[in-house]
Amino acid sequence: MTLLHYLGAFIVLGVIVAVGVSSGRGVKNSADFIGSARKSGTALVAGALVGTMVGGASTVGTAQLAYTNGLSAWWFTLGGGIGALLLAGFAPRLYNAGVTTGPEIIGKEFGQKAASLAAVLSSTGSFMSVVAQLLSGMALITAVSQLVTPVWAIIIVLLLIGCYVVLGGLLGASQVGMVKTGIVALSVGSCGILALGYAGGFAGLWADPALPAARFFNFFGRGVGVDLGGCVSLILGIVTEQAYLQALLSAKAVRVSRMGAVIAAVLMPVIGGFGVLVGLSMRVTHPGIDSELALPRFILDYLPALPAGMMLATLLITVVGSGAGLSLGIATVLVKDLVTPLRDWAERRRERSAGVGQPRPGVRKTTVPTLALTRVILVAVLAAAALIAIVDWGGLIMNWSFLSMGLRGTVAFGPLLAALFLAGRIRPNYALTAMMLGPLVTALGVWLLPAGIDPVWLGAGSALAVLALGLARRNKPSETAPAGPEALGGDGKLDATA
Repeated sequence: MTLLHYLGAFIVLGVIVAVGVSSGRGVKNSADFIGSARKSGTALVAGALVGTMVGGASTVGTAQLAYTNGLSAWWFTLGGGIGALLLAGFAPRLYNAGVTTGPEIIGKEFGQKAASLAAVLSSTGSFMSVVAQLLSGMALITAVSQLVTPVWAIIIVLLLIGCYVVLGGLLGASQVGMVKTGIVALSVGSCGILALGYAGGFAGLWADPALPAARFFNFFGRGVGVDLGGCVSLILGIVTEQAYLQALLSAKAVRVSRMGAVIAAVLMPVIGGFGVLVGLSMRVTHPGIDSELALPRFILDYLPALPAGMMLATLLITVVGSGAGLSLGIATVLVKDLVTPLRDWAERRRERSAGVGQPRPGVRKTTVPTLALTRVILVAVLAAAALIAIVDWGGLIMNWSFLSMGLRGTVAFGPLLAALFLAGRIRPNYALTAMMLGPLVTALGVWLLPAGIDPVWLGAGSALAVLALGLARRNKPSETAPAGPEALGGDGKLDATA
């Protein structure tokens, strides 16, 4: 990199940092931080969605997979676009549920145990995506500077993500996401068009002997089961990921949520398609490089220094923004659906041990402010992800991303749909069984299934089968109706018809 490269990079980073710091001033309480105040307009919702969806996996990772496998790399962003469209369809029910997190929706229908289980397992899946973002940032930084080791590159990305989201929360993710979306679309789009021109157009790519059509121009080059399974993983993961639900639920109206999701559904596949073009072009011109360097090396080798520096900084911001949004989603879920219920349970138990109305001497109620607690957990999540990324700094970025989406989807997709569309028709024990069985079968499938079959088919199928069984075996209303106030007659006695 030359002085002009660094100048271009600092221009973009300066703009992003200024927006992030400014957004932090607008955070007054936990509602502002996690978006439950519902103040966001269409631009902010779309910015939060695209800012998280289009990260290292959608740019650096897509170009990497296209470099090694061709057109099948597009399934990641195509699946993301389909998932965003489903979110637009679900927006009215999600928005009117009156909650902040996906596990809260599940908990309202199936109880606190289901909410806590969904919080732990879905957060584990989201955590894997954070690792993927750190690996993407490491690949990008080491590609442009020989002086930075992989470990230090991951630490740099970690610090940037922390500054991005710890100050501004969802407001920061939304405002920076708006700026990032425009810059990313322009940058990756320009690279894709230039790459296609250098390769002689689509005809030039098709005719090049370095790109056998059976492998590189086949949507199912890795096998129908694997590629469609990857797409399904993305759809399930997008619909159940807290970062995306959080963005939708932050909108000031349902129509705002839907429009933001539609914008994200259009932009994500377009950006991914340009990344695929870069990966194919680099396979022809640079056949011996490490695959994760396909997009960074194209920018360095084929673009003028100043815009190249700006684009490299933009790619780094995609990693930072996506990692920040995912980390915030994890922290929000853990605080609202795991830590807070546990803390409330401990307080009730302490009060019981002290006696009603007679607090035991020395027992004090200690309540950590939710905003501070969310920030502490957020920092802990980022630190843990950095440790994993350092251990596996040579791993394939897309493997982490697909695994993350599949795990989240097999845990929460079925119960979330049941809570939204089949309220009162499936008993909680079936939902709990589905949430435990789905990821377990997926994990076993990694070891037992042939290489051409994505285990998400087995995991998601088993979870949905359990819920279908619960729906088929539901008790009659006369056997399940609660004997609550709504079942009482005017004289307070139990109504026999109820």
